[in-house]
Amino acid sequence: MEDKLLTKYEVMDYLNISRRHFEKLVTEENLPIIKITQNKRYMRLSDLHRYLNTKMVNQPQESNSRITT
Repeated sequence: MEDKLLTKYEVMDYLNISRRHFEKLVTEENLPIIKITQNKRYMRLSDLHRYLNTKMVNQPQESNSRITT
């Protein structure tokens, strides 16, 4: 299966972020991009999913135990 390449605009749309926020993620959060030229950048869909999985915060699980008083 071929890994899809997304343009930076497709990534911005997917994440619903501005270009400024995209640049911040690239420079400060190490968003994995493929830089072709100064303005031409792509990202593998699998890399985007991997990046998002590392940034997700696990929601606390509801406990089944009861507190007795």
